[in-house]
Amino acid sequence: MNRLTAFRQRGAFSILAAGTLLLTLGCTMLVMDTGRLYMEQRKLQKLADTAALESIARLNSGRCADAPDTVQTYAQENATRNGFLAQDSQSIATQCVRIDINDGLRTPVADASGHAVEAFATETVPASLVFRAGKMLGLSDKNEITLKATAVAEREGGAPTATFTLGAELLRLDNSKLLGQLLKVVGVDADRLTVLNSNGLADASITPSGLLKALGIEASIYELKALSPQGLVDLVDTQVGLLGIDRLIDVSLEVISDNVLKAELEALRLEILSNPLLKDVQLSLFGTEDMPGLITLASAPDGTLGPALDAGVNLGDLLGTSILIGTSERALEIPELNVLGLAKVQLGIVEPPTIAVGPVGTKAYNAQVRLYVDIDSNKLLGGALSWLTDTVLGLRVHLPLTVDVTTAQAEFISAQCTETPPTATFEVNSSVLNTCIGEMPAANRWSGSARCEDNLQTTDPLVKIAHFIKLSGKTHIEGLSYIEETEPLAEGDIYSTSPNPLALGNTVENIVLGLLDLLAGVFRPPQLVEDSDLDYLGADQDQQIAELATQYLEATKVNGFYNVNNVTDLVLNGSAEKDPETGEPLVPPLANEDWFLEKSIPGTWLVGASHPSTWEDGTFSEAFKAYTSKPYGLLDVIGIPTLGNGYWSCAGLLSSLLSWNQCVDHNLTRLLQTKPGGIDLSSGSDADGLLDLQSDTFTCTNGGLLCILLKPVLALLKPILNGVGALLDTLLADVLGLELGRSDLHLQELNCGAPRLVN
Repeated sequence: MNRLTAFRQRGAFSILAAGTLLLTLGCTMLVMDTGRLYMEQRKLQKLADTAALESIARLNSGRCADAPDTVQTYAQENATRNGFLAQDSQSIATQCVRIDINDGLRTPVADASGHAVEAFATETVPASLVFRAGKMLGLSDKNEITLKATAVAEREGGAPTATFTLGAELLRLDNSKLLGQLLKVVGVDADRLTVLNSNGLADASITPSGLLKALGIEASIYELKALSPQGLVDLVDTQVGLLGIDRLIDVSLEVISDNVLKAELEALRLEILSNPLLKDVQLSLFGTEDMPGLITLASAPDGTLGPALDAGVNLGDLLGTSILIGTSERALEIPELNVLGLAKVQLGIVEPPTIAVGPVGTKAYNAQVRLYVDIDSNKLLGGALSWLTDTVLGLRVHLPLTVDVTTAQAEFISAQCTETPPTATFEVNSSVLNTCIGEMPAANRWSGSARCEDNLQTTDPLVKIAHFIKLSGKTHIEGLSYIEETEPLAEGDIYSTSPNPLALGNTVENIVLGLLDLLAGVFRPPQLVEDSDLDYLGADQDQQIAELATQYLEATKVNGFYNVNNVTDLVLNGSAEKDPETGEPLVPPLANEDWFLEKSIPGTWLVGASHPSTWEDGTFSEAFKAYTSKPYGLLDVIGIPTLGNGYWSCAGLLSSLLSWNQCVDHNLTRLLQTKPGGIDLSSGSDADGLLDLQSDTFTCTNGGLLCILLKPVLALLKPILNGVGALLDTLLADVLGLELGRSDLHLQELNCGAPRLVN
């Protein structure tokens, strides 16, 4: 190789080395530039993550939809603290989203009512060297590039979860309260149940997942948490089935370490097993809003159970609620509430309470207590007045009264997770004295959680006098409902709602007025109770007189035949039975005197009665006797009537044998209907005496005959109906220790859930 060739080779290597060096330098610059963009993107993603996490963590409720503007503020504050938003090229935005799950993939979907937060961070930075080089060569117009990052955050389970119960003073485990008396009915010693209120059980709890494990459910906690409430109910029904109270106590014994407490629970278990009613009670362990169970589970916002399975449930409440389910749908007869010979007053639990576990929107229900009273005039004073009500007056007042004494629900409305300790707020909707008047089928009287009006049937009649006044149907008097928001409650707190005595008094008054207004149907249609389900039938004056005449005749007949002398005495003098207070006849006379009638006494002419123009003057009693007891000529004797003026001769051979009662009824009715001056039966104002709530007495303001007739019965019924108010307001408190409208809300556990990133 000559020297020139060697020199040329050395020069080629220098060019190659320089090219390689330039290429290496270019690649290094590209790597560094790409790394710059990657670091900027990573920094931006970290910023979006922290903004989303802080936004959901600082929200009291843990739900984006509750305060979307506040979420945006929190995200901006987080970005500013991290040196972001210092330039116009940087921005951050948020929106509420829900999390949809498809084939295990969690996807955020924009939704104003969503619980999760999605944060969007953007920043404009210099573009890649490639794009800038391309711009220099005219191949691209990009000198800058906008980086974007998104992050979705939610609280574990989607939202805070609360475990809570709603109970009433009425349902405490005390012999003097309703539950104690119901337990006596089913044969359980309520003193034995005081173990459920002991400190040991108050501090003991078990989670739904722990219950499932103890019952042998073959599924991991992660599989269980992915189920919906209905899916869990189906799983338990398949693998476990219904539970007896004794088995529930067995499970409880496994989580208790106190030997004394274990012994007391074991004694309770043995007593339940020896009880013929409670030993066969079968419980659904879990339930949903539509199918209540011992524990009602609500789904998280994503539709799964999530952290609800890890919520602690107080063992005392769990076992106490199971006992209540065993005693529900049974009536308790309380002799102290019977009033003046009414049918037995009954009280019972229609629906037991629930233990609720779930996020905001979850509801717990108090036990629904129902009162049943059958107000029946046929049973007044043990039926002692039935001769007056049935025989003389044809009167029936039958007002079956069903009162939903108390029912309440509590809804978890918000959580304050940033407080120390975290707190929750609830809305308690209480309803008292929802009243129905009408027949309640015996099968539905103590079962089902529906309001009383849902199962109400027509009563025929509610009020009846013979066939000329009749009120039938059914009606509903709306009870008192009010909503109370609790103060923020920490875990373990018990909040007692306040009764509303003023409104409660007004409600009781409305119920009594409604009952009295229906009773006033003996005088006029109901005016205070307006209901399309009520049907009022009232006869005119002549029809009323005709019915009264028949009733007076029926009251005085002998051996099935109307007796003229007896009914005449009753019409003019009233009954021999006297009102012990006033001394007046219980059945009043229809007239104050034996009234005068012109040309009322017939004479005889040939084969029949003379022409009415020749009749002689007489009195009511004389005319009535003449028409019914004396034949006028041969035609009358053989049964062909010859009397004029619309009267019938009843003394003929055929008429006295075949139509005596009909003939006498016709003549008495016509004499009463044509009485000079008429007969003062009643006035609508006679009802005013019934509607006076300040008095238990009843007086006839206008002295109408119908009012005087009904006074003995109405005077007994009015204090009974007035007494319904006292029965609801006073006797229940004395007998059962119930302060209407008061409920206890117990927050057993509050789990706010840790903020977490979804993707």
